[in-house]
Amino acid sequence: MGFNGWKKTEASDKSQAFDEGQEVSFVYNNVTCRGKVQMLLVNSAIVSIDESPNHADQNEKTVISYGKLLV
Repeated sequence: MGFNGWKKTEASDKSQAFDEGQEVSFVYNNVTCRGKVQMLLVNSAIVSIDESPNHADQNEKTVISYGKLLV
């Protein structure tokens, strides 16, 4: 925060490849997980996990860097 107030946040160039509601996958602990993008942030996305062999509760969300998301 500067003296003139909050700086406007702009999404990075990597975010242009993703849209809210888009199905994506990512690797976590050598396990491929699938989910949907809920919200796009500056350099990462909030993803609701739809399918993961290690998670019994399917109502989980996580924050993943755009560089680690797969289309």
